Amino acid sequence: MFLAMDCLDPALNGIMYLVKRLLNLIMILAPILAIIFLAVTFVKLARDPDNKKLTPKVKNTLLALAILFFIPVIVNALMYMLGENYNLSNCWINTVAPNRDPVYVKPHEETRKPSSVIIEADEYEKGVPKMLTFDYEGNGTVKSQFSSETMRIVESHINDFNYYNFKPFMASHGGAGNYIKSLGGVFSEYYGARPRVTTQYELQKVSEYVFGLMYIWGFDYYNGSKYCKWGGSCGGTTSTPDAFYPGGMQHTSDGLSDRNNFDALITGQNEINMTTNCNWTVDMVFVKAGIWRSGKSASWVSGCKDGTIDLNNAKVGDVIHFFRSPINKNASSSTWAHTWYHVAFVGEVYDDRVVFYDGGSYFTNGRNFKWVAKKTDTKLHGAEFNNWAICRVANLS
Repeated sequence: MFLAMDCLDPALNGIMYLVKRLLNLIMILAPILAIIFLAVTFVKLARDPDNKKLTPKVKNTLLALAILFFIPVIVNALMYMLGENYNLSNCWINTVAPNRDPVYVKPHEETRKPSSVIIEADEYEKGVPKMLTFDYEGNGTVKSQFSSETMRIVESHINDFNYYNFKPFMASHGGAGNYIKSLGGVFSEYYGARPRVTTQYELQKVSEYVFGLMYIWGFDYYNGSKYCKWGGSCGGTTSTPDAFYPGGMQHTSDGLSDRNNFDALITGQNEINMTTNCNWTVDMVFVKAGIWRSGKSASWVSGCKDGTIDLNNAKVGDVIHFFRSPINKNASSSTWAHTWYHVAFVGEVYDDRVVFYDGGSYFTNGRNFKWVAKKTDTKLHGAEFNNWAICRVANLS
């Protein structure tokens, strides 16, 4: 596990990338050097055919160049043969060029009428935080809403594979990591990366990375007891065709999935367990974003120790907790009733409404991770005013 996490470290990735580039360079240069040497040697032999020292020199040099050429060939072949199931080969296959100045590619221009969430450049210069825009409604196959570029990618890949053909499909793409990077957009930007998110815009992109891949895969819900099917219902066995686990199949044998290393989870490095739940998803996003070192979204006592946030003052990155019994929002969180049952987080904020990102059964059943609350609402997601609390766990700009 330690090595699997270390391979995402920028320093190790940089070293691995340089070694890989060096070996690839040797494979290119060795044949070129062999051709040049042979040409020079043949010229010498033509001029001095009786020179017996040239023949063994040719053999030794060609042998050395052949060995030099085949070392990187053998190393590459071995690594790809081992695939992503081993830490070293996984790091080798999925190493990427160090990105010192990451740039997010803007969504494609749309002919549709833009929604009210577009922020003009001059407004941003005045201090308005940069946010994702959602001006493409999609073709109807994806029930949730992503930014334009991400939506197009998700739409195009929701039926690529399922549990039964996952391994051969990914193998045909050189590994799950290569497949994810080939998708483009936030997927190529964040796979293998270990960002340290400080802005609301960055958290939105990481959220699209996590929710987008879970959508393409078609995750089921599992919290240790409750099981819900992708596009189906809780307790049922029916799912939509784009589910990772087809209808009639429930994956409970491996317990809960990995909430602390989303890249390892989504590529099946440790086990193929494509399930999630509400607090697991929040953990996946916030750990991937570098806001938390490990999952702790269910720790509402520590998460809300600094008090609660009014809905009108909610920001992207705030976490909302739900309780079955009323709580006193003005009192210390340590005094709240121990009836916590659900968690989500703020993903978008507008003048009149707040959009929450939810990875619970609401997401898996309806294939939609967003629900909306008007800023005038007191009842949120079915819970009365004193049964929910919004807390700030990261003050993002």
